[in-house]
Amino acid sequence: MTRDEMVEWFKSAPMGSRHQRMLWAAHKIARLTGATEGGAYQVLLGALIEAERLPRGSIPGFSMTADE
Repeated sequence: MTRDEMVEWFKSAPMGSRHQRMLWAAHKIARLTGATEGGAYQVLLGALIEAERLPRGSIPGFSMTADE
């Protein structure tokens, strides 16, 4: 699964806190790939941080700053 696909899973997660959406997406990614949820969470976090740094714009529901 590509990092872009992981970011899309995060974007499609039901509304909730950033952490809840990341847990939901990590669970789905783990089920699809056979990875552990913890491993999927770590890779997803890296993918979101990398995507946030790109000049394309921010990811809805994810920010490098503290939750508001």
